[in-house]
Amino acid sequence: MAIIKDSSSNKIQHIYGGLNPDGSQWCGEGFKHYRLRQGLYLIEFDRPFANLPTPICTIFGPEWETFDKSISIVDIEQIQFVCATSSMDQPVDCGFTFIVFGQVS
Repeated sequence: MAIIKDSSSNKIQHIYGGLNPDGSQWCGEGFKHYRLRQGLYLIEFDRPFANLPTPICTIFGPEWETFDKSISIVDIEQIQFVCATSSMDQPVDCGFTFIVFGQVS
């Protein structure tokens, strides 16, 4: 987690992380995480953002296990975001990485 100033002197928070398919954390800081059910994960920020942040997620894992998987961000709030991982026809647990950035007070 880092807070830096942009060109307008706004404080911008950057949070990064990586979760395994079972919802356990393997990297990152500045957040708590919860596996809500199969393929649905909640990431809660230790420090809320001033406005809605921008999360970016990507599937993580061996090619033979992830080539047909996807991740979508289904909810964004100042304190958290929720993402869903799935195959082409159903929710599935997948490892993923993310970064979230936005302005803080």
